[in-house]
Amino acid sequence: MKKLFASAAIIVAALSLSGCDVFYPNSTESPTPTSSSSASETPSTEPSDTSSPTPTATAIVRERATVRVIQSALDSGAGKISVIAEVANISEDGGSCTLIVTQGALTRQVTAKAESNVTDTQCYPLSVSSAGFVSGEIEFEVKYSSIYYFGNSSGNALTIP
Repeated sequence: MKKLFASAAIIVAALSLSGCDVFYPNSTESPTPTSSSSASETPSTEPSDTSSPTPTATAIVRERATVRVIQSALDSGAGKISVIAEVANISEDGGSCTLIVTQGALTRQVTAKAESNVTDTQCYPLSVSSAGFVSGEIEFEVKYSSIYYFGNSSGNALTIP
């Protein structure tokens, strides 16, 4: 019985090893390592096109923005004219707001960034020095500018006592 069992084990082992030819392609061929380092002493004269296509410029059409002055004040003690403004019809980051204050030939301006707020765009607080402005009315406007929008407030004035 031991001989029969040992013979069966040898036959099973032989059959399973011979089955490798069926499951492994090219079992009779063994790969030969190759070396393919070839140096060329003559430079290639064929041009190679490695450049990417040149992008075409597309015009960005900027839309009008609605700029509103929320608060304006003259702080005589601090010597500043301060304005808080917003862009009411858009909500975006990346734009800037510019306050321009004018009285006669004297003009002062300051620019600050603007940032998105839930339904609108808020200008950072804007203020310029009031030095040099005389008693009377001063006019000011806030301009907004971004890649996609532009606009300005109008008809704003403060009175210097």
